[in-house]
Amino acid sequence: MHSKTLLFILIFLCAELLALLIFYLVRKKYDPNNTSWKNSLFKGILERFILFLGLVSQINTILIFFGALKLGTRLKEQQETKISNDYFLIGNLLSVTIAISNYLFFNHFYIG
Repeated sequence: MHSKTLLFILIFLCAELLALLIFYLVRKKYDPNNTSWKNSLFKGILERFILFLGLVSQINTILIFFGALKLGTRLKEQQETKISNDYFLIGNLLSVTIAISNYLFFNHFYIG
């Protein structure tokens, strides 16, 4: 396997383990009944993977796409769910922060 791909996978998996802990704590505070845990887990991993892949591929507009996509889906979800806006905002900010951190670690170790 190519070293760039291996580094990408390694950074992503380590960050996702950390993300599990972080989002557990966030859920505990903002969603104590864990009503959205199962659905959010897979979506969050997929979101961070796409953001990280887009940034590594130098497609920086992925951040704009992500913002528009989240806003569009939130407008529909807001009618159907009682999860607070704080929970939504904190979760999205953490996801973007994790993806950007992954990208910075990747650049630090790959480019050196």
